Amino acid sequence: MEIVGKKSQGLSVTTLSEDKTVIISFNDRSLNFYVTDSLKESLKETIQSKIDAGFQHFILNLDNVKIIDSCGVGLIIVANNVTTSKSCKLYLSNIKPFIVKIFEIMRISKHLAIFDNEDCALSAIKNGAK
Repeated sequence: MEIVGKKSQGLSVTTLSEDKTVIISFNDRSLNFYVTDSLKESLKETIQSKIDAGFQHFILNLDNVKIIDSCGVGLIIVANNVTTSKSCKLYLSNIKPFIVKIFEIMRISKHLAIFDNEDCALSAIKNGAK
């Protein structure tokens, strides 16, 4: 028997060259078991290619994400680890309050730069956040 799940709708990527910033938006409503495998590779490749191109700041916009499970949290941790290992910075924006609560319960929120929206994250970058 084969388990059939929903395929990922992928990522949307916007680059802001003057700020060396990349905004990555998830197009899925759910970051769960069914979509994270394909998203993980896509996210890692996107981040790595942008780092190679000289970008230093990465904003993950979670505005579309309504549901997250442990696999989705793992995806965020992978993105954080990839950027940190390359001396870059990851910012999270537009996160639903209950997802922030999940991060707090898991005690990972203190390791993440969480902002209310993209504009707040961009302001932090422009004001010298490294």
